[in-house]
Amino acid sequence: MGNKYIIPASALLLAALVLSCNKNQVEDPVYSNEEIVLDAAPDATKGFLSTDGLKVTGTQFQMFDYLSGYNGSLTDGGGTTHSSGEEFKYFENTLTFKQDATNWQWIFGDVASPTSYRWTRTGTHHFYGWMLEDKTSTDPDAGNLKSSTFFSTYTPGTKTLTVAKNFTAAGPQYDFLYSDVVPVDVIADGIPSHVDVPMKHLFGALGITVQNTSKTDVIVYSVRLLNFPNSHSETLTWNMDSGVSMAGGNPTVSGAAGSAIFWPNKFGSGVTLKAITDPNGGKTYDAYTGAEMGENLSYRMCWPMTQVALKPTITGTTAEGNPEFSNDSPIVEVVAKVGTLKSTTYKMRFPNADDDKPAITAGKKTQLNISFADKQIQLSFKTLPWDYEEFPMSYENDAISATQLKFIEGSYTSGGKLTDANGKHDVIQLTASSTPAWVARGKFSVYTPVNGRLSVGLSGDIDSFIVTLESGDTYTGTGNDYILIDPSRDGGAITLGVRPRGVPSSGKKLFLHFAVTNHNRDTDADSEINRDNYVITIP
Repeated sequence: MGNKYIIPASALLLAALVLSCNKNQVEDPVYSNEEIVLDAAPDATKGFLSTDGLKVTGTQFQMFDYLSGYNGSLTDGGGTTHSSGEEFKYFENTLTFKQDATNWQWIFGDVASPTSYRWTRTGTHHFYGWMLEDKTSTDPDAGNLKSSTFFSTYTPGTKTLTVAKNFTAAGPQYDFLYSDVVPVDVIADGIPSHVDVPMKHLFGALGITVQNTSKTDVIVYSVRLLNFPNSHSETLTWNMDSGVSMAGGNPTVSGAAGSAIFWPNKFGSGVTLKAITDPNGGKTYDAYTGAEMGENLSYRMCWPMTQVALKPTITGTTAEGNPEFSNDSPIVEVVAKVGTLKSTTYKMRFPNADDDKPAITAGKKTQLNISFADKQIQLSFKTLPWDYEEFPMSYENDAISATQLKFIEGSYTSGGKLTDANGKHDVIQLTASSTPAWVARGKFSVYTPVNGRLSVGLSGDIDSFIVTLESGDTYTGTGNDYILIDPSRDGGAITLGVRPRGVPSSGKKLFLHFAVTNHNRDTDADSEINRDNYVITIP
């Protein structure tokens, strides 16, 4: 597979950093002739406030590589020698983008004197990292948009990172990105040409529209969010086997009850929304700017939260039959004059949904819609991708971006994977002691092409095995079926399941062959997904 792929700047969840390799002429029994060098896929990253991507001089990421499973002995940067494949930190370094760099643009360490790292000849490298500084922002406080200064708490550990922030809608906006653990096996067939380290968004975003769909003019004086949950501390933990995990939980409200205003009033002395019957009616206004909505709505960063965080406490009922809420309830407050009525303050709960459903989703936008209908105000919300164009993509040179298939240790046999006699295949043995019995499960992720169809072909004793593909809520029956690649669902994560058909027979073998169909064109995906060239056997 080629590595000349493009994810446009409007990609919704993923920012890809690519590790490529340069030749080094020194032969070494432990290290390969290739150096690990960072480069960036064209237009592959995107900041929240900019369409220029993250390829701006000065943008920085903190990156790590933990090595395990190697042969022989290796000495780390601190002078400690490790052997027998024990896990240790191969490197920890800063990656800085430099537009006019001569050799590569993502540079390890000092941009004036770059550091290089060589691939080992054996073992598994585990890459992960997070954003340190976003230089794409056009915010006047862009000098504050560094992780170490933007967050009220920013405490990275060896494999953990804690961030805490009290967001305000009017404050600087920071698009913090982090990666999962990306394991890369070094195998006898050679060193990988590149490694994608997809980045995820830690935050979600909120925007508010205001519209008049009634037959009466409406003057809007104010739209505010009271007691909106905006304060949280999150700890991310990276495990080299299971990947990144988070403590989770909903944000809380900072500030005194009743006075915590998240969304500032931008309507000034009032904005008239003409009746839907008027030639100038039907317009949509941006509640953050107080002006007619342009091509894009204004969004502000928020902590992810479920609906229960926005659930108000009802203390009574007004004379008109409307609910009254406690002073600390999260409320949408609108001050408006409808027709000939006097100016009124309307306090409404956020659109109701199941408590455990997302209200703000990491890596997505929530659009809250306030509509003045005849004799009522309607609130609704919808979840949108990071950009309005949901799945933009370019599919060039038959390129596919994916992580390697890795079978879950212990899901098939307690003995670990084997290598066949000629060294061409990694062998997964299905045994009756598997949990669940006779099933091997492997995991990988596919990021491009978006909306391509992934399928797995079978060869060998195909009548003796059943292969399934799973992704999010989607389940396909056998390997003859396909699955749609959708990175917005679980980050493109896919689980492969293999089990015998009927009573297993000793000696049966199954080979896997991956392909992606896009625009009626089939492309081999084995070199991306099945680099270990697995064979499934019944011993």
